[in-house]
Amino acid sequence: MSDTIAPLRVLYLDDDEMALTLTQLQLVKEGIHTETTSDALEAVSILTTQNLDLILLDSVMPSIDGVEFLQLMRSLNLTHPVVFFTGHGIEELRELTREFDVLDVLDKQYDRFRLPGRLRELHQAYLEDRISPLDSLDEPRAAS
Repeated sequence: MSDTIAPLRVLYLDDDEMALTLTQLQLVKEGIHTETTSDALEAVSILTTQNLDLILLDSVMPSIDGVEFLQLMRSLNLTHPVVFFTGHGIEELRELTREFDVLDVLDKQYDRFRLPGRLRELHQAYLEDRISPLDSLDEPRAAS
C-alpha cells in the first residue's frame, strides 16, 4: 500500500473566465486537481462522469446562480460537498444555503490566498465527520 495521498479533486464553477483561470492556476500549483467550467450543464456532466471530491461554486452567475445550481444538484441526487467562493453577500448566502449544509462560504477577496489550504481543511473535516451535505435525502451512514 502506498503512503501517498491522492490529490484533492475540485470542480470550480464560475461565470468569470479570468477568475476560473487564476483560481485553477493557484490550486494546481498547490497540488489540487481542478476542473473548471462557466456552464451549469457542463458542470453537471463533469459531476456525473468524473470522480471529484468537492465543488467550488460562485454564487452570482447570469444563467443559473449558485443556490439554483445547488437545487439542481439536489434534484439530480448529486451529493458532492460544496464550498461557495464569492465576492457578494457572504452572510446572506450563508443563510440562504443553511438548508443545504454547504461546507463553507468563502470570500473571493479575503480568502483567496488561503484557498488551497482551506479547501483541504474543509474536505478533511467532511471526511472525518462522514456526513454528506445532502444526507437528509439518503439513509444515515453507519458510523465507522
